[in-house]
Amino acid sequence: MFKTYNSDKGTGVTLVVNGGDKQLIGFDSDKAVLKVGGATAKCHFFSGDASYSKDHKSLRLEFSTAGKTQAESDGTLKITGDIPVTLASGKEETRSESLTVTTDAEVKFPAAKPGSSLPTLKVKSSGKPKYGDGVFEIEFSTDRRPDDIAGIRFYGKDGKELEAHRGSSGWTSFGGHGSGEMTYSFKVPVTDLVVAVENWTGREEVRVKVDLSAGLAAPK
Repeated sequence: MFKTYNSDKGTGVTLVVNGGDKQLIGFDSDKAVLKVGGATAKCHFFSGDASYSKDHKSLRLEFSTAGKTQAESDGTLKITGDIPVTLASGKEETRSESLTVTTDAEVKFPAAKPGSSLPTLKVKSSGKPKYGDGVFEIEFSTDRRPDDIAGIRFYGKDGKELEAHRGSSGWTSFGGHGSGEMTYSFKVPVTDLVVAVENWTGREEVRVKVDLSAGLAAPK
């Protein structure tokens, strides 16, 4: 609990939120309320996999205060507030029709369950990456925030999963509407594939109460 390199006044604290037997899939930094030693703390949240553990069971959050903090009589600082998070109990996969990879090709999901919330996905571009030594990549445009999608996998005509890695992603919003992009790289060029989208199931919005004491233990 400190300011990195003492670059400015205030106190910083890093919290780890645990989802128990559920997975953490969302966090609203604008609605987070936290005080450190009586001073209001601002959240510095990095969306995407940088803040979540690989299994999505833990979420790391960083807060910092600009005001002066007040220590307790024993030298500790009280950390209080509540943190709004979204939990999920599992994932559900939906596979698309076979897709021919061409610009503006739309991913279609004929087997989607009624009421399922699947993203709109279109091929924005494909081919050898402009930068780096990659072999082949596909950039998709979408109407969903990339971080809201539990996962995307790809299968070939033979039904075998294709090895792919998610690269850059982004989201732009204006006036309540938004658009996103996601890039996936492949080890070999692909012309036809099946897209499998994973959606989170059993979503639940909760507020995690925070009531902690923190301090430094000096060696005897």
